[in-house]
Amino acid sequence: MKNTIKVSTSYIKMTGINQQELVDFYPIHTNRSKTEFLMSAHKLPEILEKFRGITRDKIDTLPPVIYDAYMKEIVARDTIADLRQNGPKHSCSVTPTLTLKPHQQIGREIASVRDRYAFFYDTRTGKTPLGLSIMYDDIVANPSHQWLVICPLILIENAWLEDSNRFIPDCPIMNCWATTAAKRIKLIKSDANIYITNTESFAKYRKYFDEIGLHGVFLDESSAMKSYKSEISKTLVDFSHTVQKFYLLSGAPAPNGEWEYFMQMRAIDYYCMPQSNTQFEQRYFINISYDPQYKKLVVRPDRQEELLAIIKDHAMYVDKEDVLDTPGRTFIEYTIDVPEQLAKHYKKLRRELYVELQNDFHITAPSAAAVLNKLNQVTSGFIIDTSAKKHNKYNDEQLKEWYLLDTYRFDELDALLARIGDEQVIIWANYHIEFEIISERFKEQGKTFGCIYGKTDIQLKNEHLRAFKDGRIQYLVANPASADKGLTLTNCHTVVYFSLNYSYELFKQSAERIYGDKSIQPYHCTYYIMMAAGSINEIIYNDVLQGKSQASIAILNHLKRSVNDVLEEY
Repeated sequence: MKNTIKVSTSYIKMTGINQQELVDFYPIHTNRSKTEFLMSAHKLPEILEKFRGITRDKIDTLPPVIYDAYMKEIVARDTIADLRQNGPKHSCSVTPTLTLKPHQQIGREIASVRDRYAFFYDTRTGKTPLGLSIMYDDIVANPSHQWLVICPLILIENAWLEDSNRFIPDCPIMNCWATTAAKRIKLIKSDANIYITNTESFAKYRKYFDEIGLHGVFLDESSAMKSYKSEISKTLVDFSHTVQKFYLLSGAPAPNGEWEYFMQMRAIDYYCMPQSNTQFEQRYFINISYDPQYKKLVVRPDRQEELLAIIKDHAMYVDKEDVLDTPGRTFIEYTIDVPEQLAKHYKKLRRELYVELQNDFHITAPSAAAVLNKLNQVTSGFIIDTSAKKHNKYNDEQLKEWYLLDTYRFDELDALLARIGDEQVIIWANYHIEFEIISERFKEQGKTFGCIYGKTDIQLKNEHLRAFKDGRIQYLVANPASADKGLTLTNCHTVVYFSLNYSYELFKQSAERIYGDKSIQPYHCTYYIMMAAGSINEIIYNDVLQGKSQASIAILNHLKRSVNDVLEEY
């Protein structure tokens, strides 16, 4: 039976062939009977050479549609290879107020030949101006085209709208967030060239964006797709197939490990990844966990280069230290001694899984994860009664939800801030109780401050950010989960981590808020990491946050390309 080759914009379909003949073209998708095989459209030159004997010097024999697809792929490959080797070819000027740096211009020129790509640009390397330049180029050439930016809610006003008003003020842009569903739907149906919506609720309003007939999409902070099980990941992969252009932006796309690239790459090129996440994990990873109910994946050494090559074909990484003139920074481990009575609570909890309070009342930690969380709380001088919180949620009777054990850490914060002096400071904290206590103490001390955490609504978050940027308040007390990504807070160069959590992604992102090129951050940046001596704090910082960083950046370093040398010479 003669084999057939059918080509679409996203895949190549082959029939009448033995699967073994496609072994060099992995990954391939197949039907159950293994009579049809689908693979990435980017493999068209290799497929035609192997099964039709057609090389670059013989492409004139191709039908016009196949010829166009072939040439588009070849031009893209040659252009990207040349950009990697020699740097940008065109002017970095976009508008009178927007001139890109060479590494941004490389991304802009890649977008001119690739409709779908991942720009894994490090924090502070200008992902937002890059995205705006790509959209603006297309809109100038095609005034009827409409684009969508999907980003964390806090970045709508504090990154995308702020930069678009500055760099492309003549381009109609619509903020699609509102306090009610009716208002949001009305905004989505308004006329604009660029729409901006928040990642957190995109799935809910996706159908209204489908009605617009969008030409392209930017997903900012694409690590939102790191879980293959999440609704947002599945929705975005499906949605990506409805638009011609789809681009990812992220400085930390896979903070926990390479397995988090699966859904992100699927959104860029569905057929560049194995047919299922199970197949993906079985091919590229080994589960070294002793517990069959828990996964601890590591990349298979014999398949690592194959996986890296797939990602590199669809992504580029830029490290800020390679392309920016940064002022340098210092992380100071600010160790504090735990008071004797609090140390007793800590040791009892670690040894016996409970803390004993007044009147023989106990707060227990039923699992290993709960123990770690409770130990972290105790080092901050309090403990949360999780059972009471659950009870209060479903009952009229309100039980006490937390107990203050000692104020030593808050006292140490006061002392540290006094030593820092009149500078603006960001204080990163993790528990609602910490915000409540710090806020109360700051009010009593007459300090000017704003808080950003789970209980702060978006309007107040934006107001606190504006006040901090404008210098109207001295302190910004924030939860990394609420203000970690995309914000530029370079008016400040001092940070205090009052407490830590286990997320390397949140730690890295929060640390980058004040750091950048000397043109916007001229001061050396200082980070104080408050840690209770001999406690879980030291393990979190040294083993988890520092150790995981080495694993997380390894794959990105592989994507950095030789163009870093080119940029130094450009």
